[in-house]
Amino acid sequence: MWRRPRGMVGRIALVLIVALALELIGNVALHSWEGRELTSAEETRRVAEALVVAGEAVSAAPRSDRARIANDMSRPGLVLNWVPRTVITDFTPSLDRLIEKRARMNRFAPALAGRDLRLTILPSQTGGQRDLVGAMELADASFVTFRVTPYLAAPPGLLASTLMHLALMAFVLVAALLMVRTLVRPLRDLALAADETGRGQAAGFAIAGPHEVRRVATAFSAMQTRLLKLVEDHSQSLVAVSHDLRTPIQRLRLRAALLEDAEIRDPIAADLAEMERFIESTLAYVRDDAEEAQRLIDVATIVITAVDTAYDSGVDIEYRGPDTLPLPCYPIALKRVLANLIDNAERHAPRIEVTLAPRGAAGLFLAVDDDGPGIPEDRRAEMLLPFRRLDPARGGGAGLGLATSVKAVARMGGTLTLETSRLGGLRAVVVVERPPAG
Repeated sequence: MWRRPRGMVGRIALVLIVALALELIGNVALHSWEGRELTSAEETRRVAEALVVAGEAVSAAPRSDRARIANDMSRPGLVLNWVPRTVITDFTPSLDRLIEKRARMNRFAPALAGRDLRLTILPSQTGGQRDLVGAMELADASFVTFRVTPYLAAPPGLLASTLMHLALMAFVLVAALLMVRTLVRPLRDLALAADETGRGQAAGFAIAGPHEVRRVATAFSAMQTRLLKLVEDHSQSLVAVSHDLRTPIQRLRLRAALLEDAEIRDPIAADLAEMERFIESTLAYVRDDAEEAQRLIDVATIVITAVDTAYDSGVDIEYRGPDTLPLPCYPIALKRVLANLIDNAERHAPRIEVTLAPRGAAGLFLAVDDDGPGIPEDRRAEMLLPFRRLDPARGGGAGLGLATSVKAVARMGGTLTLETSRLGGLRAVVVVERPPAG
């Protein structure tokens, strides 16, 4: 009992075998169609019988009347003639079709079996088809010649033949591509699931395909479950610790407020405020927005609102971009990215520019420029990691602002990079080529 190959190698071999079989069958069919015989078995029988009758009639007549008698016995589709000798060479040893034709004529008219019957195929005198031309030797070494028209269909021209073979190749190619697409679909689903997992989302996928792919998919599914569980436990631990720290901080704040000495009270209050900012940054970093749905929003409105809010608070900030830009996006993630990048620039530079532009069919380009001290090029990648701070140029804070933005941008399906701004400071660039479906 035949079973479909389970492995990748076997299935690839099966695709190749099917493609080659289709090509072979198609070529045989085209070849048969191009040289198809137009005469039926009944017509062949009548030709054989006419040759026997003509041979007997011509042999019994004087040589001077033989040509006339042969011509008189001609009929539509069969031209007979008599010649003292013939130039027709018997091609039957090299053409299987003519060998079969001669054997069939001998079966229909046994009287032909003992005669020298020569057959060949020549172009038709009236069109592009081909005729069966032959000669039957008589007892006195003269010949009755005959021409059956038409015998074979006209071969297609060079252009038509080329187009037919190209169409066959295209059909085989499309069939092979469809089979290969079915073969690699589980790999594509696995790649999409890996991409979703990289953004912290649990992506379900069917475990299917060749044996090797099924093993990889099974291992990946188990790894995905363990990885997401580990990330969830880690995030919950950080959230729990951050929440637990708030209670003693509030107690310290109340006790500090009871101090009468401002030189002691104010530094303590400042330290407590910094601790609260650190906790808020940590909570923002570990916060999970996986339940946020992607939807069509006006990205320009969100960006302009963030710029106006910063401007109203006294920041020298300018917006460059369209008034409207509807795109599929995650609004909460986008707002968090804008808030972090603008806040980061505001703390270290007096002037800020925010640039927005479409990217491709459904992507976006967002840049936040400032004229501050910037970040050395060799440390920019490091600054995108959590809990990284650059002192003294960008001291203060928990070192989670850029890391939180990186995480949110990844959630959007994009990338965040740091460059040198044309204003002289830092440029934070967000590029979303094509938001993920969801």
